[in-house]
Amino acid sequence: MKHLALLLCLLLLVPAGGLCEKILWEDDAGQVVLSDDGNVQFVSPGGEATAEPIEENIDENTYAPDETPAPVEKSLPNDFTFRKTVKYGDSGELVAQIQARLAELGFYNAKVSGGYYKVTKAAVKAFQTQNGLSADGIAGRDTQELLFSAAAVPADATPRPSPTPEPTKYTLMVDVANQITRAYTYDENGQYTVLVREMICSTGTSKYPTPCGTTIMPKKRARWGYFPTWGSHAQYLTRIDSANAFHSVLYTEPDETTLSVKSFEALGTPASHGCVRLLVSDAKWIYDNCKEGTIITVYEGEYDPEYTMTLKPTLNTSTLRENPLPSPTAAPVYSRANWPTKYRTLSRGKTGADVYMLQMRLTELGYYHGSVTGGYYGGTIQAVKDFQKDHGLTVDGAAGKQTQALLFSDAVGQTAAQPEETSVPVADTPVPTAAPTLTPEPTPTPQPTFTPTPDPALYMPIQDSVG
Repeated sequence: MKHLALLLCLLLLVPAGGLCEKILWEDDAGQVVLSDDGNVQFVSPGGEATAEPIEENIDENTYAPDETPAPVEKSLPNDFTFRKTVKYGDSGELVAQIQARLAELGFYNAKVSGGYYKVTKAAVKAFQTQNGLSADGIAGRDTQELLFSAAAVPADATPRPSPTPEPTKYTLMVDVANQITRAYTYDENGQYTVLVREMICSTGTSKYPTPCGTTIMPKKRARWGYFPTWGSHAQYLTRIDSANAFHSVLYTEPDETTLSVKSFEALGTPASHGCVRLLVSDAKWIYDNCKEGTIITVYEGEYDPEYTMTLKPTLNTSTLRENPLPSPTAAPVYSRANWPTKYRTLSRGKTGADVYMLQMRLTELGYYHGSVTGGYYGGTIQAVKDFQKDHGLTVDGAAGKQTQALLFSDAVGQTAAQPEETSVPVADTPVPTAAPTLTPEPTPTPQPTFTPTPDPALYMPIQDSVG
């Protein structure tokens, strides 16, 4: 009922122009609601939603509080204790104290009314700028603690320089073509080149795409979130931009026992409404380690679905968490002597040494350009289709006995993707004449046969899947 009440309240708050997805940011107190257009709303424990105050043309000099604020002493408090953040639209004794202190420092020249409106907001921003703080016009902990301290710089003094921000420890790269999010940290030259973590994900579908481009991670994050439009929850939300976030796979309730297995199984494919879904462990890693200011780049990489599947774990149905990925094993030795002589039909999802040999042979012939992993997925399927088409076979992308027997035969040579061998001219036996004997052209040096070199670290299977 609580979620139904929240949904009804939010629907009333949506502009008539159309329904946009909302994310309810369920922090520890369960109160803050942030919509995808960046407008903050507040939810009481009973589920009543109220919009953030709109900045109207209200002047502190004309503001009439319901109750007259208590007289405020201008002396600096001896034992200031931060109580709460105040901002535009708030009122009360704390606002009056802030106004009085701002006036004392030369930033505020209106009536100490206890109402936080345009003059107070401008004064707070001026104080923040003068004192090297982030100037957002909101009196949060850092602003208040400095404001009510002897270290506060008055308006007529030399401004305190803003601290030089340190680079964020990580940058995030979201590859929407391969459904992989990668985290990099900086090298000794300060460049983000050191790969720290690779995370399988689900980005937006074609109807709700995750937009490509570069953004700076906002501060907003939450332990749980609720999507009232879709009736689902997620863990460890971290903003990408005003419309999307990194978060875990989905749940029907804010409870880990209510996992949507469908959302887990969809990892590695586009499945979201624009957000980036991740394994719980990966969403938590971003939530814990990637701070405000982290650079996020969403881009379309070179399609390599076989590599993506090396990052996809299976689900532990007891814990409803992912099983650990298998450790890479030694790759089989690729040579003609090891070509398979018995064939099973290979199709999507099959894994094993025979898939590995198939990928190596297709790479050798110029049909396959992806990672050689021993897993049969989209890139291998397309390469098999191309081979079948070129050799007059049924084009279905499945490597049956006929396809493999031809592929692993001497009847199949190099394709046009490789340099063609130059034929060696053979000189005819000269007929004795008075003319000089022709000198045969030099025999060209034979070109070495190309053998693909896989990365052993990518070979994951090695238990053959059957069926």
